[in-house]
Amino acid sequence: MSKFNHAIFYGGYDSLAVSKEKYTKEQAIEIAKTELASIKKPYYIAIGNGFARHRAGVDEDGDPCVGWWLEYQEHSRSCPCWVFHRATWPEYDSRGFKDYEYVHIPAVVETIQEEEDRPCQEDLSWSRK
Repeated sequence: MSKFNHAIFYGGYDSLAVSKEKYTKEQAIEIAKTELASIKKPYYIAIGNGFARHRAGVDEDGDPCVGWWLEYQEHSRSCPCWVFHRATWPEYDSRGFKDYEYVHIPAVVETIQEEEDRPCQEDLSWSRK
C-alpha cells in the first residue's frame, strides 16, 4: 500500500487526487467537497481516474523537483487515485474529458449567528445629557 493519501496539484487540469487504496469513492467525494469548496455558487465536481507517483521531475516553472506527481498512466509504484476538478457545466467540460463522472454540489451559504442577549437598539441615553 502506498503512503499517498490525497493532495492538491497545480499546473494541470485536475487539481486534486485521492488514493483509491485508502478511501472509498464516497469518502473521496467528501474530501473533494472540502478541498474544492465554493461559497455562494453551485458547481460540479468532475471525477476521473489517475495515478499518483513519487518521483523526480521538472515542475511548471522549469525547476527540478522531487515529490508526488499526478499522472494518467500506471507505472511501477504508482498509486491508483480518483482525480477531481471543478466544472461549471458538465456538458461543456465533457467535450474534452470523456471518462469523467459529474456530481452537482449546491451553493453553500454561511450564516452569522447573533448573540441572543444583544439588545435590538443600543441605549444611548447617557449621550443625550
